[in-house]
Amino acid sequence: RLGADAQRRDPRFDALSTGGDAAAATRRYAFLAEREKEELKASRAYLKTKRGRRDAAARGDYERRVSKQRQREHDERRRAVTARFRREERSKVKKTGKAPYYTKRSVLKGAVAQDRFADLKNRGKLGAFLAKRGRRAGLLEKGARKQGNDPAR
Repeated sequence: RLGADAQRRDPRFDALSTGGDAAAATRRYAFLAEREKEELKASRAYLKTKRGRRDAAARGDYERRVSKQRQREHDERRRAVTARFRREERSKVKKTGKAPYYTKRSVLKGAVAQDRFADLKNRGKLGAFLAKRGRRAGLLEKGARKQGNDPAR
């Protein structure tokens, strides 16, 4: 029996019960990601209604969940790129007997960005992404000029 201050916890999401293998847990509970996408779609539809447009709490919840989803996608992309680099390096060490090379963070970061750009290009959204990035950079420069820190100088 639980006390008033105790909370029930689902053991599937407890770190001890997953065995520490995050990849296995992600595969095992992939259906939750699908359900999350469906919930986001319903939430987006609600926010388009008259009542939803005024609901600040629902908007905040929606934006928080979208942000979490984007972060999960980014983490998955980074994990995949890192695994690819490690796999390639292991095969080179095995075949040629060369000394192992541990990839620098900056190289991994660049590879993740290239992977992201390739994905955007395949989906036909690269132009829109770069235009948005350019607008954002322009706004930052404009703000810097207003403060007297002209980056062009």
